[in-house]
This record gives sequence, structure tokens and C-alpha cells, in this order.
Amino acid sequence: MNSTTTVHPMSKISTGRIALLMTLGTESVFFITLLVAYAALRDEVTWNVPHTLSRLALPLLNTAVLLVSVIAARSSNIAIRNDKQAALQNNLLIALLMGLLFVAGQVYEFSHAGMRISDASFGGVFFTLMGFHAIHVLAGVVFLFLNYIRARLGDFSVERYEAVELGVWFWYYVAAVWLVLFVALYLV
Repeated sequence: MNSTTTVHPMSKISTGRIALLMTLGTESVFFITLLVAYAALRDEVTWNVPHTLSRLALPLLNTAVLLVSVIAARSSNIAIRNDKQAALQNNLLIALLMGLLFVAGQVYEFSHAGMRISDASFGGVFFTLMGFHAIHVLAGVVFLFLNYIRARLGDFSVERYEAVELGVWFWYYVAAVWLVLFVALYLV
């Protein structure tokens, strides 16, 4: 008779992971609803913002900044799994600074978007999508910042890094949502 016990695969899914996945699921429903509203309203108004390279320069730059931050965030997760504390801290810092740079780019763009938040429903939905995403980026920056502080305090190890992993998951989500928004708001 075999005396070893098996671990049920679901035992590896923590409450934090479940909570984050549930949160991201509900947030996705909200983003999808806004995108559908945006698409419906866009068909009813004249779109006066051209899709020229000069118009897309800032959103493209912002997208590159966010993607570089995703690489840094992923590198932080890999670093802690390999017990590289300095790399963890450096990559978290790069990711959160790039996140702040992304938000600064969005704020700048808001002021030069070619439409106003008071532009009927269409402008309101456009700014709600962009603003809601910016809030998520700021939440991700706070998550990365808290993980950075904890990393500086030596709170993470090879055995204890779930917060880093969840922060990276959230950052992936922020980037994925941005890629969808970029296509919907700037390319379609």
C-alpha cells in the first residue's frame, strides 16, 4: 500500500489568486460594456480625429513604454523565483516608473485629444474608457510600489513571492486592456 498523499491541484490556487481573477473578470465586463457603447456611438458621430502617424505618435510611444514595463514586471517575477533580490527590486522600480510615465503620457494626451469630455455621449465614453484605464494603471503602479517597498525590506523569497506574482498578473491585465483600447480607439 502506498502511503504517499497526493495534493489536489486546486490547493495551489490561493485566495489572493482567486480574488484577483474574479476582480479582473468583473473589470473586463465593464471594459467590454464601455467598448460596445463606444463602438455604437462612434457609428453615430463624425470622427474628426485622423489616423495619421503624427496623431498616433504619442499613443504608440505610450504603448511602447507600457510594453517595456511589462517586460520589467515579468523580469521581477523571474528574479524572485531565482532568489535575485537586487534584480527583483530594480525591475519593480523600472516597471512602476514606466507605469508613471505611461500615465503622464495619457494625461498629456487627454489635454490634446481633439475632443472634450463634454462632447456629447461619444466624448464622454472615450474619456471614460481612457480614464478608467488610467485608474487601473495607477492601481497597478501602487501595487508595484508596495511590492518594491516590501522587496527593499526583504519580505520576498523563493518560497514567498505571491504578491509579486499577483502584481505582475495585474500589470499584464493593464497592458492587455491597453492593447485592446489602442486598437479600438486609435486604429479602427
